[in-house]
Amino acid sequence: MNFLGIKISKTHLILVFILIFIFLLRLPSLYEPFWYGDEGIFGAVGRNLNLGGTLYQTAWDNKPPMIYLTYAAIFQLFGVSMFWLRLVTLVVVLSTACAIYEIARAILGGRRALVATFVFGVLTSLRLIEGNLSLTEIFMILPISLAMLVALKRNFDNLSLFVAGFLFALASLYKQVGAFEAAALGVYLFFISKSFLDFIKKGIFLASGFAVPYLATLGYFFHKHLVSDYIFAAYTYYRIYLSESPKYAQLITVLKFLPIIAAFFYAFFKRFGYRVWYVFSMKGEAIEPFHLLLLWCAFSFLGSYFSGRAYGHYLVQATPALSLLIASISLRVKLGREQVVFGVVFFGSLLFLTRLLFFDAFSSQGPINQLKYYKNFLTYARGLESVSANNDFFDRNVNTIAALSDFLDAEGARGKNVYIWGDVAWLYAISDLKNPSRYVTSFHVFGVPSGKEEVGANLSSNMPVFVIKMPSSVGTFGQLEDLLATKYTSMLSVDGAEIFKLK
Repeated sequence: MNFLGIKISKTHLILVFILIFIFLLRLPSLYEPFWYGDEGIFGAVGRNLNLGGTLYQTAWDNKPPMIYLTYAAIFQLFGVSMFWLRLVTLVVVLSTACAIYEIARAILGGRRALVATFVFGVLTSLRLIEGNLSLTEIFMILPISLAMLVALKRNFDNLSLFVAGFLFALASLYKQVGAFEAAALGVYLFFISKSFLDFIKKGIFLASGFAVPYLATLGYFFHKHLVSDYIFAAYTYYRIYLSESPKYAQLITVLKFLPIIAAFFYAFFKRFGYRVWYVFSMKGEAIEPFHLLLLWCAFSFLGSYFSGRAYGHYLVQATPALSLLIASISLRVKLGREQVVFGVVFFGSLLFLTRLLFFDAFSSQGPINQLKYYKNFLTYARGLESVSANNDFFDRNVNTIAALSDFLDAEGARGKNVYIWGDVAWLYAISDLKNPSRYVTSFHVFGVPSGKEEVGANLSSNMPVFVIKMPSSVGTFGQLEDLLATKYTSMLSVDGAEIFKLK
């Protein structure tokens, strides 16, 4: 087919239609209100940076820096807007889909590449796994996919491994577990290297590329005298997630590593057989890129399972590799005993753990929730539902946030010190509020050692014009209550949110 003198293949035309379909699946996300808590925290921190703040010093959250820098950049360019935030996210997803297509085309061929792209687009656009949101996982899968693509396209040469390491590091600076896919590539390099010396050389280039973003990050925070704050927030604090042992914690701990072990030994015996001495000479059968997909899938699911928590968006990390693996399935291939045993262990453990941890996506409520989401959008888009009702569909705090924002605008509080005790961090961003404390949500105050004492001291030395106390806040503490009783007057209540004004 020719279009404006450009020859377009049937495969590329189908790819265009798939990308358009992904766009349509994600279209409702552009018109969601400011509602999701984690997005609100990222938004509050990002907006603080745009107002001259410093990460982990004037605005704090327990993630590595990239997600806040991304939000800050979007807000700086387009203002605090859900539409633009989600539109940038949509572009990231479409770009990742194109990377998935190129990876699949290199390994599986053109037709299967279309299947992988379609599956990826559908999975990452589902509300079942919160793919409609602008969270760390949806941003980090782009550099991960690009890293794998670059390494594959250049046949794992030194330059491609350095670039891949750099991209893996960017992914892990969105979320810590983004580093696991770098480990997947590292294991694959072991199996395809000609010798141990070759493997070490390749590993050095991969590790060197990975080190560059981290050295730059550490250099920045060293200059700001915030290295310990950065390490605590981005890495040490993560132990809280791990310490909150879920049900069947020991079983989960064992099973989440089982797919990696299965993929490793499947490749090991295919490469070396039972002749262990072949390992030292690196002789044996060649390992195909398909094994990289297995390792990638195993390590990405480890990232999804790692904390043991059951937030649906954790599964987004596994969607690129899973989509490629699904596209590789062929019913015509005759499986030997080894393949059957591997498949039972590998896929069995993945299915069992996913069902155990992320039960909502497999319950009857999951698909119903997805259908309700699109039904609500169509009703709202046709003007058959009010803005207030649409807000309530997502979260009943949305209308409260809007009312509080209107109140603060009427009081001329935009750009002034206002403290919010609760979990409505979006209010900081949409009203351009300055936070007298670096914690933008109440549960962080209780989660951080000496958090209550720090906030109490911050409020006493830099008293905000208003204090907003949400009914959904995680408890309270004495210093805050004493300050409200002695220095503030209860002004009014908005949907249960009590507003205190400085005397």
